[in-house]
Amino acid sequence: MPETGLRCHLLIGPPASGKTTLARALAPLLTGPGEAPALVLSTDAIRAEVFGDAAVQGPWSVIEQLLHERLRAAVADGIPVIVDATHARRPWRLALTQALALPAPVEWVGWWLFTPLATCLEWNQRRQRLVPEAVIKELAAALADPHFGPSRAEGFAAVVALVPSHHASLEPVLAEELARLDQRIRSATNRERQVQRHGYSRLLDLERLLYLLRLLSRFPDLAANDPVTVAELEAIVSPLPEGDLADRAAALLRRLHGECYGDAAALRVDLAWLERQGFTAAQPVEAPIQLAPVPAAAGGVNGGLPPLGDAPVFVRVFTLLRHVLQQPFDRQAGSDLPGHLIQAMEEIPGAYLPGEAASLRKDLEKLLTPYGFRVRNDNVRHGYALGTAVLSAPRLREIHGVVKLAAGRLGDPSAQDLLIELDERLRWGGISPEASPPVRTYANHSVVDAALVRLDSLAADRHGYRQAEAIETAILEHRRVVLERYSSGASFPDSPVGELRVWPLQLIFHTIGWYLLYEEDAVAHPHGLIRTERLDRLALRRSESRNRRSDEAHQQAVERAGRLLHLSGGIYCGDDLGEQLALAGASAKTRTRHLVTLRFSCQGWAFAFIREGVLRFPIEHTRFSRPLPGDSWWRHPKAPHGLEPNPAGDSHPYPVELDLPPWTVRRDADLRTWLLGFAGGVRIEAPAALREEHQAKAHAILDAYGPVEVASPAGPPEETEPPVRFFPNRLRRG
Repeated sequence: MPETGLRCHLLIGPPASGKTTLARALAPLLTGPGEAPALVLSTDAIRAEVFGDAAVQGPWSVIEQLLHERLRAAVADGIPVIVDATHARRPWRLALTQALALPAPVEWVGWWLFTPLATCLEWNQRRQRLVPEAVIKELAAALADPHFGPSRAEGFAAVVALVPSHHASLEPVLAEELARLDQRIRSATNRERQVQRHGYSRLLDLERLLYLLRLLSRFPDLAANDPVTVAELEAIVSPLPEGDLADRAAALLRRLHGECYGDAAALRVDLAWLERQGFTAAQPVEAPIQLAPVPAAAGGVNGGLPPLGDAPVFVRVFTLLRHVLQQPFDRQAGSDLPGHLIQAMEEIPGAYLPGEAASLRKDLEKLLTPYGFRVRNDNVRHGYALGTAVLSAPRLREIHGVVKLAAGRLGDPSAQDLLIELDERLRWGGISPEASPPVRTYANHSVVDAALVRLDSLAADRHGYRQAEAIETAILEHRRVVLERYSSGASFPDSPVGELRVWPLQLIFHTIGWYLLYEEDAVAHPHGLIRTERLDRLALRRSESRNRRSDEAHQQAVERAGRLLHLSGGIYCGDDLGEQLALAGASAKTRTRHLVTLRFSCQGWAFAFIREGVLRFPIEHTRFSRPLPGDSWWRHPKAPHGLEPNPAGDSHPYPVELDLPPWTVRRDADLRTWLLGFAGGVRIEAPAALREEHQAKAHAILDAYGPVEVASPAGPPEETEPPVRFFPNRLRRG
């Protein structure tokens, strides 16, 4: 037994690499004459004992519990132990060398079997219990990982590499390795005496901290506040973990990286340390990294340390990591990136010195890429950004202002929650959203008060009735939903009523409110009618999780709807599926056969407004008048001014032509509101039906005011009807 305490042994190698044979040869060599051989703990033997057959892959927790109990008992009795299992992944090794509390100090030795893969596959065929070849190859690849393969830094006093297939007999080779082991461990331990240890010197503690930082960079606060984040987190752990931040992080890290990283108590300490060092601050921090205290001795003895186990290395690397987390795109065009980063951190004690660019490059390579802070194989000239925290504090204030306007003036039901979360996060980071007034605002606003609509409406914003979120989820997951259009809601002649079974496509803000763009579910047909309906007129009755369609089908429907909206110049797409398909699927050349030309002529003042809005309708289907002789107004050479003006003396000399879908000309309310807004400034010429409708509306407006008074030659006008009553302004006082 070594002077430092009990020595135990961990066998490492893929299945069929010769571990059990090595264990049998090694066990009698670890004790003196007359003493019982070392205890071999085999996970396969425990499986056979518990489940009746070593091939039965029962719950690992049962196997692990028995393994740990017997290991603790042997250590308590001073019996050396050989653990016979693959230990192909780092978390499996750390679970014993650093995570497991034992009743006495243990010096761990790793025996890494470098058996060639071809030999493992050949030996596997001779075994009574065959291991699938894919499993052998996967575990062999894990052991070959240059960053996460076995190393002394995992807490081993030594790692001995052997190739069993190179030796006819293992006993002489093992005896020779054991004879050299004490000197080998002593030399390694002496080399590490100059290392300045700290609270994260152990590899397990260091990696837990790095994995925690990476997790928080993807999911700040681990909060599932939107459907996409919920789906991503549920893909890791479902149902989502509960408890405080440390509890939730523990559940996620256990699933992502291994059980040994899921110590909630240790993670609470990690979170507190990160906060004290400024990692969670929104503003750049220039305070030096303060080392965590060295914990009380735990686990094994004489175990190796990772490079960051030395305090100066840890401080400089975590100073760099904090910098790139807070300023991920900090770079200067034309400059050497490592040199620029060194200069940016030069005022921080413990950071890189001017001549340490090579060290910085090496640390970046060993830190950012292996632990997920930089995409593998990415060009390092892109910088070392995390993809989060990419905006400065002023730009974040601007975004807050835009979201606030969307939540307030536009009444966006989804922006309400986003605004609350954004406001909270900015204040956490010490950024006051009200530090300066917004530089932009919206004149448009929603006419719908989300607090006054029906409780089950899609537009309601009251807690517990956020149906808009359910619609967003249905859109993202391509689900079919069942809606109800309120019979009491305002409607047009072709508005659907009652229950609607639809595929939701997008949420759209248009002029006065939020609308749902959807495709009707056309049973047994590939396409349904594209429609829009205002959210406050709809209620979600059911989201059908089993009825989903492919990404391709959803994308095609969205693209078809987009073409229809573009052609229409608004959100009304008619009520005829045949017309929609004829326009949405036609080529640009054949599409003109299905469009209807609206022609009207304008007075000068009206044309001045109309010609500025070249994108109100598709510019490729828009034609404006050329200027009259003597006109001095400016026009862009690419603007669609190609029509000849009307003959001289015409009261409306400027013609305009728009090629529009037939449904837009027949019934679109926005088109009519726009034309009527110019009153007598426009004269509709074609189609005749729209001209007659325009005239009828003008007469109806006049009729609303009663007969027109006609002046009499003999005196003042005669009143044929009672005078119009003007009501006093109730807002005026006195």
